Amino acid sequence: MKLIDSHIHLDFEAFNIDREKLIAEADSAGIKRFVIPATTRESWLRIYQLSEQYPSLSVAYGIHPYFIQKHTLEDCEALDNWIRSHPCVAIGEIGLDYFLKEIDPQQQMNLFTTQLNIAKKHNLPVILHARKAIDEVTHQLKLAGITRGIVHSFNGSYVQAERLIEMGFKLGFGGALTYPRATRLQALVKQLPLESICLETDAPDQAASRFAGRRNEPLALIEVLETVASLRETPAEIIAQQTTENAYSVFNFC
Repeated sequence: MKLIDSHIHLDFEAFNIDREKLIAEADSAGIKRFVIPATTRESWLRIYQLSEQYPSLSVAYGIHPYFIQKHTLEDCEALDNWIRSHPCVAIGEIGLDYFLKEIDPQQQMNLFTTQLNIAKKHNLPVILHARKAIDEVTHQLKLAGITRGIVHSFNGSYVQAERLIEMGFKLGFGGALTYPRATRLQALVKQLPLESICLETDAPDQAASRFAGRRNEPLALIEVLETVASLRETPAEIIAQQTTENAYSVFNFC
């Protein structure tokens, strides 16, 4: 099997002690490519350097809504310039987060829409964060004319999923799916077209059940794969093949 982790933060400090070992273990398990989305302007150089060191790492550049208080529209201008000389597979991780009340929604919107326009300008897909904001994110995607990307850690309704799929988007599912209590999310994954699903870990965050209470790791993607296969009563090899094809249909892999 050849798997793609469509969303993992291998640049985070939590992996500094054993990053190379974890990448090698994942490769042996069939996880052949990782997509690392940026979170801040400061992280762009870090993930670029990692991608130069490890060929299996592909990168996306953007500004995560969690960190907008550190950024201004000037940073978006810097993003536009950065990607001209630093090829990437997407703009991300970008989006809206209306769960955290302390993050100014208007500032979020300003940076989000500006980054969407950059993605459109450079014909790049987007990696989207949409917590308590799926309808608004969907609306802004329509306004910007963006038709390719992944909604990371999708946790919306079937109707919301259907709308995004019709627009051309894939939906990312990770560790949250592996817990017995996640019945609503599991029901959704059983219903969705397999062609709309991508696998992710979001490591070191959002630990799968095997890593509960600990650092999430790249190998957790195998548990996500097995969970999807079990839910859909489909061989893991078929899930692996289709979800890998799905990721390739989104990203500009070299």
